[in-house]
Amino acid sequence: MAVTMVIGNSNFIPKSIFSPANTLASVIANEFTEATGSLYLASLIELGLVLFIVTTIINLIGKLIIRRMGVEV
Repeated sequence: MAVTMVIGNSNFIPKSIFSPANTLASVIANEFTEATGSLYLASLIELGLVLFIVTTIINLIGKLIIRRMGVEV
Protein backbone atom coordinates (compact mmCIF):
# COMPACT_ATOMS: atom_id res chain seq x y z
CA MET A 1 0.00 0.00 0.00
CA ALA A 2 2.98 2.31 0.43
CA VAL A 3 3.60 2.19 -3.33
CA THR A 4 -0.03 3.20 -3.91
CA MET A 5 0.36 6.28 -1.76
CA VAL A 6 3.71 7.26 -3.28
CA ILE A 7 2.50 7.09 -6.90
CA GLY A 8 -0.58 9.15 -6.18
CA ASN A 9 -3.53 6.69 -6.06
CA SER A 10 -5.23 8.41 -8.99
CA ASN A 11 -7.86 6.66 -11.14
CA PHE A 12 -7.21 8.11 -14.59
CA ILE A 13 -4.73 7.57 -17.41
CA PRO A 14 -1.65 9.68 -16.67
CA LYS A 15 -0.52 12.27 -19.20
CA SER A 16 3.17 11.88 -18.35
CA ILE A 17 5.40 9.43 -16.54
CA PHE A 18 5.48 11.76 -13.51
CA SER A 19 1.68 12.16 -13.19
CA PRO A 20 -0.22 10.39 -10.39
CA ALA A 21 -1.47 6.92 -11.31
CA ASN A 22 -2.40 3.46 -10.01
CA THR A 23 -0.88 0.02 -10.38
CA LEU A 24 -2.90 -3.10 -11.16
CA ALA A 25 -2.14 -4.51 -7.72
CA SER A 26 -3.24 -1.33 -5.94
CA VAL A 27 -6.52 -1.20 -7.89
CA ILE A 28 -7.30 -4.77 -6.86
CA ALA A 29 -6.37 -4.14 -3.22
CA ASN A 30 -8.29 -0.85 -2.95
CA GLU A 31 -11.48 -1.90 -4.70
CA PHE A 32 -11.94 -5.59 -3.86
CA THR A 33 -13.89 -4.93 -0.67
CA GLU A 34 -16.16 -2.48 -2.50
CA ALA A 35 -17.01 -4.88 -5.34
CA THR A 36 -20.76 -5.35 -4.96
CA GLY A 37 -21.89 -6.54 -8.38
CA SER A 38 -20.80 -9.68 -10.15
CA LEU A 39 -19.45 -7.68 -13.11
CA TYR A 40 -17.38 -5.49 -10.78
CA LEU A 41 -15.94 -8.54 -9.02
CA ALA A 42 -15.28 -10.30 -12.33
CA SER A 43 -13.44 -7.21 -13.60
CA LEU A 44 -11.13 -7.20 -10.59
CA ILE A 45 -10.47 -10.92 -11.00
CA GLU A 46 -9.68 -10.29 -14.67
CA LEU A 47 -7.19 -7.60 -13.60
CA GLY A 48 -5.55 -10.21 -11.40
CA LEU A 49 -5.30 -12.55 -14.37
CA VAL A 50 -3.73 -9.81 -16.51
CA LEU A 51 -1.24 -9.07 -13.72
CA PHE A 52 -0.40 -12.79 -13.49
CA ILE A 53 0.14 -13.07 -17.26
CA VAL A 54 2.34 -9.97 -17.42
CA THR A 55 4.42 -11.24 -14.48
CA THR A 56 4.81 -14.67 -16.09
CA ILE A 57 5.93 -13.17 -19.41
CA ILE A 58 8.49 -10.93 -17.71
CA ASN A 59 9.84 -13.88 -15.69
CA LEU A 60 10.16 -16.04 -18.82
CA ILE A 61 12.00 -13.27 -20.67
CA GLY A 62 14.31 -12.84 -17.67
CA LYS A 63 15.08 -16.58 -17.60
CA LEU A 64 15.78 -16.52 -21.33
CA ILE A 65 18.20 -13.62 -20.91
CA ILE A 66 19.98 -15.36 -18.04
CA ARG A 67 20.24 -18.60 -20.03
CA ARG A 68 21.72 -16.78 -23.04
CA MET A 69 24.23 -14.92 -20.88
CA GLY A 70 25.39 -18.23 -19.40
CA VAL A 71 24.87 -17.23 -15.78
CA GLU A 72 24.17 -20.15 -13.43
CA VAL A 73 21.50 -19.58 -10.80
